[in-house]
Amino acid sequence: MKQPLQCYRSPALRCNRRHVRGFTLLELLVAIMILTLMMTVAFGAVRLGGRSVEAGVERSNSSAQVRVVSEFLRRQFAQMIPIAVESDNATENSFSGDQNRIHFIALAPRQATVAGLLAYTLAAEELDDAQRLVLAYVPYDPGASDLSEVESGRHLILADGFATISFEFFGTQTSDSMPSWHGEWPDDEETLPELVRITLVAANDAVRWPELILKIRAEEQSS
Repeated sequence: MKQPLQCYRSPALRCNRRHVRGFTLLELLVAIMILTLMMTVAFGAVRLGGRSVEAGVERSNSSAQVRVVSEFLRRQFAQMIPIAVESDNATENSFSGDQNRIHFIALAPRQATVAGLLAYTLAAEELDDAQRLVLAYVPYDPGASDLSEVESGRHLILADGFATISFEFFGTQTSDSMPSWHGEWPDDEETLPELVRITLVAANDAVRWPELILKIRAEEQSS
């Protein structure tokens, strides 16, 4: 007579084959779907984090550019020198400007390779349906009668990607008027403007530039 199948000695382990079973196909499919969903969510979080980092870096670079350009222009305008320029038997001011460009004379920046006075032109230039802020400069020539020739000198692109760039000037153009903003400052004015406002409208909405208000030193106004 056959002996019954002997079980393991441990009471925790049963010999009943009905308790030994694997995963069903439905359970495996559910597990794969859950794993796929978790991977999709994790990949989306990684992509979102990468875009956030890129946006943060872009904003940081834009803020740094705004700060550098603003400080550079403030230093140059603070060092502006009012000089009488002889032209066609008439005396003109070394400063003049309109809504598209400004001509002025100032000390060379410390990082420049030349020293002394430089003649500058700060202008809005068109490039590929956008505008850029460009500073042109040459060593100042006391015998030069036309400061517009500065634009043929060296060019420094301060910023680009703007929809519009405009210049305005605050001051008194006539002795019987109150100080106000003007869209033009002729070269036959005896004094310099007190303030220069540069309005920069970026073509990209993600990069916003504040209005730059540049002050000309008060002691230069009285010289």
